Amino acid sequence: MQLSKGFSLIEVVVSMLVAGLMLLGLAATQLKSLQFASNSFQYTMALIHGQNAIERIWPLLCELQHNNNDMTLANPLIQQLHPADSRFTLVLPATYSNNMQLTVNWEDKRVKNPAENQISLTTSYPEVADTCSPPAGGGS
Repeated sequence: MQLSKGFSLIEVVVSMLVAGLMLLGLAATQLKSLQFASNSFQYTMALIHGQNAIERIWPLLCELQHNNNDMTLANPLIQQLHPADSRFTLVLPATYSNNMQLTVNWEDKRVKNPAENQISLTTSYPEVADTCSPPAGGGS
């Protein structure tokens, strides 16, 4: 019987098949990783938009507490709180309260449950004295 050195064709084909399957698994894992990274980015952006709205309420405190507590889009003061990026939606209570909850929604078609595509922030503001001057940007 003759001894042969090296690999047979079957061994090469089997190793190529195993390597191909491993590469497909790695590609699927990378795709899922990118999807989660995208959703994480959307979450971070929503958090920034929510924090931005909270910070923009501070200069309006006197006006909102004593003169015009309307938190709907009909109030020009509130229009400036909403994100400029149309992929995000800010949900505010209808009227101002010193303790309130803001919600920022976004759309991600890969996530089936819409409750997972939102963040809610709870904020508390102090009561300020009624020494309001007309706010910059409009209002009543």
